[in-house]
Amino acid sequence: MKPAQRLRELLADSKMIIAPGAYDALSAKLIEQAGFDVVLIAGGTYSNFHYGVPDNGFISQGELIEAGRRITAVTDLPLILDFDDAGGSPLQAFRGVQLAEQAGVAALLVEDMVPATKHFWTPKDGGERWKPQLKLRSVEEMSDIIRACVEARTSPDTVIVARSDASRFGFDNLAERMAAYSAAGADMLYPCGYPLLDLPKLSAVVPGKYVMVTVKNPTLEERQELENAGVKMLLVINTVNGAVAGFRENLSLLARGELLEGEAEGGAYLPIMEAIDAAEWARRARHFGYS
Repeated sequence: MKPAQRLRELLADSKMIIAPGAYDALSAKLIEQAGFDVVLIAGGTYSNFHYGVPDNGFISQGELIEAGRRITAVTDLPLILDFDDAGGSPLQAFRGVQLAEQAGVAALLVEDMVPATKHFWTPKDGGERWKPQLKLRSVEEMSDIIRACVEARTSPDTVIVARSDASRFGFDNLAERMAAYSAAGADMLYPCGYPLLDLPKLSAVVPGKYVMVTVKNPTLEERQELENAGVKMLLVINTVNGAVAGFRENLSLLARGELLEGEAEGGAYLPIMEAIDAAEWARRARHFGYS
């Protein structure tokens, strides 16, 4: 079964889907090995880890698709690819969706925010973070982009997720956009910044399957609350923070002259070799006559 078909099956189930965030092919394999059903790569994560820059619209459509291709090459999990604004126009979106499908992507998350105005961050000062004036595409323009994404699909199983950042402009604005994007053919809706447990208020006005995001791992009890509220898929993006924290810890150990993980047992590369199934590659090498 193809990953997009598998994702459709999961969406038809009553259970909420947990989609941990990956930052590359290796972290995606770890997510699969941990027993999760779906993997996500966010544009911000890719910008941060591969280029060392914030998520301010620096990453091109082609780079996002290549990030997806590398992940789908090593895991069978359905991949949700953050597609930013799908190139910013219906034609860019049309071609981009088909290229993403060729790369094996199961779902594309398309947003109405103008990329250059998003995700600026400064350290907290007086309890506030500075943010520029957020700019959203018009409802009509974004609806055309969603419609192009839907019509471009070569497989009916490919999932199109429509994100709106209109919650900060009021409930009515957000509801109008969610309704328009649903009418344009989006399979799932993502009201970014909308309170997760308030979702019944929105879904009563705009029915549909909803994707939500958290930067805090919810407990099992909290997950049940979210599922009861109508959250169909929960994207947990801060799983990647452990990679930064672990690397910093290793550098600290190195500076103090202490052993890193696995070195005491003589297996410094063991965690990575296990994750990439290096033993299977060694078996293949023997099969093809290497001695």
